[in-house]
Amino acid sequence: MPAVPGLASSFSPSSRLGERTLVLLTSLLATVFTLTWAFRAKTACAGAPFDEFGRSLRFPSGDSHAIVPCYSDVMMLWIGRDIDRHVFPYIHGGIDSAGQLFGGVVEYPVLSGLLMWIGGIGAHTDLAFLEHSALILAPFAIAITVLLALMTRWWVLLWAATPPLVLYAFHNWELPVVFTAVAAVGVMAFGASVHPRTGRRRISLRTTAVVASVLLAIGFSLKIYPGFFVLPLAAYVLTGGHGPRVRRALDWTGAIRVAVAAVVTVALTQIPFMIAGFDGWRAALTFQGKREADNTTNSIWFWGLRHLTGGETNGYDSIVDIASPLLIVLGFAAAMWLGWKAYRDDGVFPWLGVAAAMLAAFMVFHKVHSPQYTLWILPFFVLLRVRWWWIAAYLVSDFTLDATIFRYLGFDVSDSPAPWWVLGGVNLGVWVHAAILLTGIVAFVRTPLREPLASYLRSAPPPAGPLTRLAASDATDARTWLGAPTLTRGDVTLRPLTASDASALAALISESDRELYRWTSPIPGTAHEATEWIVRALSDPARIPFAVLYGGRLVGTTSYYDVQAEHRSLAIGHTFYTPGTMGTQVNPAAKMLLLEYAFATCGATRVVWHTHESNARSRAAISKLGAEFEGLLRKHRRFGDGWRTTAQFAMTDDDWPGVRDELAMRSAR
Repeated sequence: MPAVPGLASSFSPSSRLGERTLVLLTSLLATVFTLTWAFRAKTACAGAPFDEFGRSLRFPSGDSHAIVPCYSDVMMLWIGRDIDRHVFPYIHGGIDSAGQLFGGVVEYPVLSGLLMWIGGIGAHTDLAFLEHSALILAPFAIAITVLLALMTRWWVLLWAATPPLVLYAFHNWELPVVFTAVAAVGVMAFGASVHPRTGRRRISLRTTAVVASVLLAIGFSLKIYPGFFVLPLAAYVLTGGHGPRVRRALDWTGAIRVAVAAVVTVALTQIPFMIAGFDGWRAALTFQGKREADNTTNSIWFWGLRHLTGGETNGYDSIVDIASPLLIVLGFAAAMWLGWKAYRDDGVFPWLGVAAAMLAAFMVFHKVHSPQYTLWILPFFVLLRVRWWWIAAYLVSDFTLDATIFRYLGFDVSDSPAPWWVLGGVNLGVWVHAAILLTGIVAFVRTPLREPLASYLRSAPPPAGPLTRLAASDATDARTWLGAPTLTRGDVTLRPLTASDASALAALISESDRELYRWTSPIPGTAHEATEWIVRALSDPARIPFAVLYGGRLVGTTSYYDVQAEHRSLAIGHTFYTPGTMGTQVNPAAKMLLLEYAFATCGATRVVWHTHESNARSRAAISKLGAEFEGLLRKHRRFGDGWRTTAQFAMTDDDWPGVRDELAMRSAR
């Protein structure tokens, strides 16, 4: 039976459950699964019994044999930052002479501290604080998933279904800041996307970029790094975005608006804390400034430079204090210069690639490289067409680092030597990360964007997704409409051609008889040639090849080809028989079967035949079937070393009733 029309279109953009819906459902389910796993992994370090401060006695080690470490900064900071006392952050605190924070000050920017305080409301144990924090953080992870799914389709699974979300979702307060960065990209994509009624971008570049800048500035007040992206975003606006690739006047007004929006937003989030408690606000900055590149930082400085300076000496600290910020600034400058060079070459400033390069420079050269920073770079692996083996290497080394660094710290605290595999895992993670990030400072700038994000930013209609394209391909496949039937009339049978027919097909025409087929496309003469011929025929989605059997013996082949299901049109051809079959009832019977099936069973409206204009035998045979000659198609097909002029014949569904009876009589003789 032929395939049912419409089933193949179930993934079409217009269908109720299209590919976008499937992507969203799949990625959201994956996110819920990974978040659940992440929460369960962290609660292994929590639970009764608790001490008088609400600290679980199981913290920080939990099950020492667990693959995923249960340690989290969330639970660790329950004690020591006055979260357990529900002190509002920054206002009443400061930093003492020993470098310890007090009075509700936390070492993060103000909005992260505010979220931590909110998470502590109503909590009296570290487990309750973890639970409240998870309820705050999880919606950000889900929102990131939705945005990435809409901008990259199935690539979102790199975010939703890989280890980093399990390892770090509830390790620290990274998800809100990652959301601001991804949301800024989402705003830029939405603003540039084509409005269905006007055919133009939805929102002006300036307005869109100002909104994105506000989001990035909010991210700055959460965990700093999104604020860096305002610079390439302003350069993108300055150069006109993805406008026509012609020389354009620089939009200084738009770029300044982007910068001002970021500055004002940062001021609005920071100044209230500065006014209410300047010492507490400044204490967080002082704490970060005094932090050393020690064994808790996972940095190239501790695992590299330290070995050259004889340990954590004063010279080591001085070099890090100077080299780290200097190299970060140089990395930023290199990324911007490469982006400007790309703009000069291609006419578009690649702000997202430059942002990724700047983040890579910050992560590799900063004196602190916490494991959870993987959540910062991971969305760029989704948004940019980063090489798959880079992503795989980064994620494998990241898992190795997370699985070994906390074991290393445990051995260090106990003054016990760490096993070789722990030290090896930490070094592998640190240096593979560093190598990829260093390369990324250059490579990310010119890395193309994934679809449909790239099309959105160009204000162009995005291409269909892979499942939609596959469904469309299936819909145009000849077998979707016609199936692959076996047809029988008397002693003549047409069945689907298979590779096992190669030997019989090669034996149909002897060398002495080939002159009879001089106007026919090359006919296979060996089993190898026949196998290749059959494979090509079966690989053509618009063709259905048949073996023609007479009395159970293979005597030829014929095909439906140029099948166009949308127009209910097809051609019959690629036909040849043994010389002894010519002029018998075999060909009329075969054509009777093919035409009856096409018109009566599958609802075809038009059947076409093509043959060489000089092939008198074939033209006569086609005419005898009742097909109408429609004319000559010059240089229609390749033929030998040149071109052939094709004689075209056709029959429509209107013609078929008047032709059928005569053809049935001929095929029965």
